[in-house]
Amino acid sequence: MSSKLNREELAALEVGHTSVSRSLSRSMVVCFFILIFTVPVLQTILDSKNPEQQSLFDVLKSLVRISTSATGDSLSFFTKVKQNNNLLLENMDSFEKQLEEGSFLRAKLLVPGQRILLSLGYGNEKVYPGKESWLFYRPDMDYLMGPDFLDPNQLVQRREGGEVWERPVQPDPLKTIVDFKNQLARRNIQLVLMPTPIKASVHPELFSSGTYLPPLQNRAWQDFLEKVKQAGVPLFDPAPVLVNYHKQTETPVYLQTDTHWRADAMELVAEQLASYLEKRISFSKYPILLKRRQLSITNDGDIKGMLRFPVESQIYRKETVLVHPVVTDASEMWQADPGAEILLLGDSFSNIYSLSGMGWGEGAGLGEQLSYYLQQPIDLLLQNDAGAFATRELLAKELSRGRDRLAGKKVVIWQFATRELASGNWKAISMELAEKQESDFYSPLPGESRNVTATVAAVSRSPVPGSVPYKDNIVTLHLDDIRDNDTGEEFGQALIYAWGMKENTMMPLAKVRIGDQISLKLMDWEMVQAQYSSYRRSTLDDEMLELELPVWGETIQ
Repeated sequence: MSSKLNREELAALEVGHTSVSRSLSRSMVVCFFILIFTVPVLQTILDSKNPEQQSLFDVLKSLVRISTSATGDSLSFFTKVKQNNNLLLENMDSFEKQLEEGSFLRAKLLVPGQRILLSLGYGNEKVYPGKESWLFYRPDMDYLMGPDFLDPNQLVQRREGGEVWERPVQPDPLKTIVDFKNQLARRNIQLVLMPTPIKASVHPELFSSGTYLPPLQNRAWQDFLEKVKQAGVPLFDPAPVLVNYHKQTETPVYLQTDTHWRADAMELVAEQLASYLEKRISFSKYPILLKRRQLSITNDGDIKGMLRFPVESQIYRKETVLVHPVVTDASEMWQADPGAEILLLGDSFSNIYSLSGMGWGEGAGLGEQLSYYLQQPIDLLLQNDAGAFATRELLAKELSRGRDRLAGKKVVIWQFATRELASGNWKAISMELAEKQESDFYSPLPGESRNVTATVAAVSRSPVPGSVPYKDNIVTLHLDDIRDNDTGEEFGQALIYAWGMKENTMMPLAKVRIGDQISLKLMDWEMVQAQYSSYRRSTLDDEMLELELPVWGETIQ
């Protein structure tokens, strides 16, 4: 007598004897093939009607051109194969992202899909919804909840975890901080670190129901503070200032749908930083008198922008803040002074109320407020994103071109978001002052502009709109065979800065590829530097090219 079957045996028996009719199986196969072929065919047809969209045929031609191009006679065969393979992979990855951004299914389903996810309490790959309609940036949360950023295994994993075509990152912040401190010390300049806490460090209660004692930090934070102290690097920590202010006022110190702090909280930090500096450094007395005005600003947060909702969406409302632009006694706008004794290197936390393109006013940022509280002129080098290296790189480029931006400085304040400690590229950068040298790269005369045609020799990768908390991005291009459209005069090569993304919209120059012929209006970078240099910029892989004096480029309408 056979024993009774258990549930697992019965299920296996039923699955093993599932019967499907011939007509049903044929229908399922036909539907499957229709599904997998209809979408790409329809996408190809739509792309063919869009002159700005790169077709698959264009990509294949580009890949063939790259794979057959010479990369230097002195290189070995295997080195050439590796370089070409990396270029192929990078080009294909870029095309995949372009397809994703231009997908009609994405355009139709992204917004309703995002609404459904939000109703279930989920965001997307960049945004975490919190309580009371607060939004949090995922890399910030990864910093808090992630592994020890000083753990040796984590450092190795980060160093080896990049794409094959990218240079490996230097993941150890301590090594670079000490190196930067020593380089400045050789010129009798004091370095002051200012790691700026991210939103959830101060407001964890608006993300989770747990019991927390803010400020929260990554598990390596205390070890980091101890080692920085042992290395003799002064550190001003704004986190306790913000936490105490929040407790006293019972008002938030960060913007509800943005990654950054509110203006009043930033101003308090500037005041405390001014007091910190005055106790440690003796500044010269300047005959300067600064005052402030008051202005109300209403805007959407940068995290809200990453949800890719229509502009008119009211799911997350705009916020209003009071900002205080700094002006001179003659009511003139505050300006950075390259001859000042203080240099502030800062990211978007310094820029948010200073750079008009961020939408929260101008002339009222961290540098301006610090200058007001000290009644001292201040020099600024600010750039959104990549606080681990971007502003140091700006400083190093100035020095390498023979411009001594450190002349007369007594202190350099290095402000960066704390998330950079776990995710930034802490590459070492030399701060040696070089003699001004002639370059064969083209640069327009002061005030000059030219319409030219050129060949793209290299182009940096612009982020996909909505993938970063910044709606604008500048791309970098290396152009060759530059020819004036009017006179036919040839200018060789040039390093170009141009818009790659504006208002979360990809611009045409972000889509060009190596070998493309393009027409541009080139202008002297000095004409626009004050206006554009603080925006996020994606760089070229060739660090030597990045040392050349840039030219501003705009597409010819």
